Amino acid sequence: MMNTQIIKPNPRLSGIIDNYMLVDIDWQRIAAQGNTSLASVWRLIPYGKVSMLFVYGDTHEYSLEGATAGMQKTRQAFLVGQLTKPIWLKFSGHTRLIKIQFKPGALSQLLPMELDEFTNVPSLDLEAVWGRAAGQLVERIHEAGADHDRIALLDAFFDKRLQARNNLVDYVEYTLTQLQQAQGKVSIKGLEDKLGISTRQLERLFLSKVGLSPKQMSKIIRLNGAFSQLEAQPSLSMTSLSYELGYHDQAHFCHDFKAIAGVSPSKLFSQSSGELFVTHGQCFMKQKSAVSTARKGKSVS
Repeated sequence: MMNTQIIKPNPRLSGIIDNYMLVDIDWQRIAAQGNTSLASVWRLIPYGKVSMLFVYGDTHEYSLEGATAGMQKTRQAFLVGQLTKPIWLKFSGHTRLIKIQFKPGALSQLLPMELDEFTNVPSLDLEAVWGRAAGQLVERIHEAGADHDRIALLDAFFDKRLQARNNLVDYVEYTLTQLQQAQGKVSIKGLEDKLGISTRQLERLFLSKVGLSPKQMSKIIRLNGAFSQLEAQPSLSMTSLSYELGYHDQAHFCHDFKAIAGVSPSKLFSQSSGELFVTHGQCFMKQKSAVSTARKGKSVS
């Protein structure tokens, strides 16, 4: 019914691509079997990375307004830019796709554009980026007989477009490493002093290479830490979680969380609709628990 597989890129691309994810979900079969545990609408919560999708099954729909709002069809090959707010995805038919998960700041070595041009763009046609070559790649992926052939096509396509590394990337990578190691709880001003560049210079670099400012990335890393914490400790109170994430109080944590998730943490984790929410590259389904305080989730990808 639902099959996912993670494949690493070739070594030359390992500094740019986290992984390829193969997804195969037959929604018609799921419906025919009366399986209601896997929702067809997913809430995608920002997690600080850019993705690219090549769809060789049925396309899905997306909305920036909510699960019940009007949806738009995705393209067969598209980029999902950095997000600062959630988007909703609706699936039907037979989903078959490859998702390329890029490392933060690394896609700039493949694209001749600034990444902030795509911030909060959920479906950018790749032909707008690479022209007819992207369309030809989609055709070849459709015609390929096996998944390993599709991965080989993608490896070759990206390898051909790999640009020389810009020294400015070092500033971005150092800052990202510090933010990730500290789970977002780090002084941006302190990083600027160590790097020897101004606030404005670092912000411009981040917007260009990452698609977010350092402060936005810091906040997203911290808030995504909430999911990991709640998965490890489902009974953890929101007050304790707020302090563990470096917030002075629960109110500020909930305010920031709602800004990127579209709903407060307590409501997101207590809903019984079975809606999937997707963050930090994984999918978590809320449990339908009779206990009102339950905030459990399990990985399904």
